[in-house]
Amino acid sequence: MSQEAETQPVKPAAWGALALLTLVYTCHAVDRSVMSIVAEPVKAEFALSDSEIGLLTGLGYAIVYAIAGVPIGYLIDRTNRRNLLTVLVTVWSALTAMAGFAQGFWHLLLARMAVGGAEAGGAPASLSMIGDLFPERRRSSAVSIFWLSTALGTAISFGLGGFVAANYGWRAAFFVAGTPGLVLALLLFLFLREPKRGSMEKQAPDANEKAPSLLQTVRFMAGNAPVLHNFIGTALNSCVLSGVVVWAASYFIRAHDLPLEYTGIVVGLCIAVFGGLGSLLGGILGDWLVKRVTMPRMPLLPFATSIATTVILAGFALTTNLYIAVALFAAFEVSSRMHTAPAYSFHIGNLPPRMRGVTISALQVCSNLIGYGMGPFVVGAISDSIPGDDSIRYGLLGLTLISVWVSIHFYLASRGARADVAPAPQTQP
Repeated sequence: MSQEAETQPVKPAAWGALALLTLVYTCHAVDRSVMSIVAEPVKAEFALSDSEIGLLTGLGYAIVYAIAGVPIGYLIDRTNRRNLLTVLVTVWSALTAMAGFAQGFWHLLLARMAVGGAEAGGAPASLSMIGDLFPERRRSSAVSIFWLSTALGTAISFGLGGFVAANYGWRAAFFVAGTPGLVLALLLFLFLREPKRGSMEKQAPDANEKAPSLLQTVRFMAGNAPVLHNFIGTALNSCVLSGVVVWAASYFIRAHDLPLEYTGIVVGLCIAVFGGLGSLLGGILGDWLVKRVTMPRMPLLPFATSIATTVILAGFALTTNLYIAVALFAAFEVSSRMHTAPAYSFHIGNLPPRMRGVTISALQVCSNLIGYGMGPFVVGAISDSIPGDDSIRYGLLGLTLISVWVSIHFYLASRGARADVAPAPQTQP
């Protein structure tokens, strides 16, 4: 972008586009998370193990997500992102509703895998457009508002999904979860305009510039240590967040004897209020770091929050008091989600515009395969290996080791960050 664009106020149309993209991704979070709140009734009906529930809630979804992610990212850098996102929203919403017709474990697993394939393009397409709608000085706040969708969507999924499942059955929860996305897909197509690529960069890109090849992108990432460490830390952090959120309802039901309908309300409210607060705080503090310190030091914020998350999670897993457990879960939601906006803003700000689709898709693939896939599965596997209803505590406790690992990568990202972004790889005309 030009220096003029950096100082001009953000256009109202950009905020409107951000609101619509946030609503769309809220539906993404609802459709992804609904399996978690119905895990116990599905387990009872189909006589499943915790490991099989881990496959349904995470790994099965994540495998197809990983396969589809990079090809979709490749399309994002080369096609109309608005049109592509409209198609993806329509597909994943319809497939979520169809999961309500499942007649067994394999039917449900295939449905969840198909949803994962379609949802692989949701965040990369949206974040790529947000990067072209907001200047660097406001980008972290914009990204934090967008990531409110995960807290809101997960909260809606747990709150509304728990109520619907408790009163009308788990199948109805899938039907209710899938419907709103179909409406939003139409609104997306009618009211969102495709933003011009690179319009918010300090140096306007060549209009004829082609997107780098996949090999060029890999080389660029491998040669940029701060971006690479930020990439790894963000992916691993999703393992901690997803592992806790997916098993939170089962934890309160088993370890604290909380009824399903109340569990959905407690988990949903904590995610909505405190998860949303954490996301917003991360964005505000991220923009403050850019203005008052420098962009290269932004990973210090995720470093600090990952340390706090480790301590909070240990207390949450081990406490025997329900009220303390709820308070610690709320604190976990704040600390674990504060990293998202600064981490993604740092990633976007250190990448050429036509490289963002592939790299953000790759980050989402790793976050879902390692995080949403392995996080819930690891907790379930540890729980299966230890007898007793309290076994889930030890599964959650195992995630604290990963949280420490996360902090190391964010610290290294901050230490190695440079003030100047590495030049984009040259492409052949």
